[in-house]
Amino acid sequence: MAYKIVKERKAWWPVSWKGVGEDGEIITNKIELRFRLLKVDEAVKIALAVDGVRAAEATPTGDGSDPATVAAAIAALPVRYADLVMQIADDWRGVQAENGEPLPFGADNLALLMNEPGLFGHVFEAFRDCINAREEAKAGN
Repeated sequence: MAYKIVKERKAWWPVSWKGVGEDGEIITNKIELRFRLLKVDEAVKIALAVDGVRAAEATPTGDGSDPATVAAAIAALPVRYADLVMQIADDWRGVQAENGEPLPFGADNLALLMNEPGLFGHVFEAFRDCINAREEAKAGN
């Protein structure tokens, strides 16, 4: 069978992460994202942008002398995460509002999701697993 080089491929892929339920028990949260299976040149650009955001997490404003600037930089992180996720994914499954209604995929709702502790790292890890076809990771997610 021949291999076809196509302009844009996409695939649904699980993203899972540990959390704490209302009763204090450790639970596994799971959603699915439809990732864009980026070509090498695009994927490297995203990886470099992720490195930049992770550096901003560590030192949001450099010396941190102005508390208002620090607070603004920290508040901007979920939006920066969402901007990056919008470049690697175009839809989701399993994301709901507090009332149980499904939330539509979009920048504002994605920023809400990316404000959950540690979730951005799990999304990017799932994206790497997806584009590298790590089957065992998909089975374990």
